[in-house]
Amino acid sequence: EDKERRDLKILRLLASTPCSSEVALAPLPVTSFIDGRETRDLILMRGPELSLDSITSSVTGLPDGRVFSVMLDRKIALARRTLKPISIIFFELDEFESFAPYVREHAMRSASRVIINTVRESDTVCDLGSGALVALLDDTSEAGAVWAADRVRNAHADSPSRDVVTLSAGVACYPSHAMDPEDLLDAARAACSTAKIYGLGRIEVATEGDHF
Repeated sequence: EDKERRDLKILRLLASTPCSSEVALAPLPVTSFIDGRETRDLILMRGPELSLDSITSSVTGLPDGRVFSVMLDRKIALARRTLKPISIIFFELDEFESFAPYVREHAMRSASRVIINTVRESDTVCDLGSGALVALLDDTSEAGAVWAADRVRNAHADSPSRDVVTLSAGVACYPSHAMDPEDLLDAARAACSTAKIYGLGRIEVATEGDHF
């Protein structure tokens, strides 16, 4: 009964934020690099009517993990050539599994909207599922990524759902924390897990050298 009351409270709070349809109609800038030339594609984010075979999440309308994997590979390949840093912020909704399924969807939509509206248009934001959202930041050092993560956390703290839904984050930067794309994502995920150990709504930075 207490859980049901909490879920209803969350839904009422989330309902007072702008609905995800505003996010769903916005194009997400995605930068891809082919043969050393930069091209700019727009992945049109659609609503929850998308099928599971799509490359976008049916809940948030964001590109999914497959898109993120491709983008991360290309971004790091470019970073190696240009000697510029790349950062990942791994966001996770705290206590996500304890929410009812319909509350999870509302919470993910609300959090995704906050992230999209806070990071730069040139950054790539994807939905990895199970309460996890990730931002890929071009030409961004560790300090810049921590600043961006803190801005997202503060923006989320200003939302109506702040009292019942919190957002933790882990930061990892190429080449400081990992050289390989998969290792970099793992480092950011591990940092987020560490953040959640210390409390809700925290930000932690990956430990240097763990994935070399």
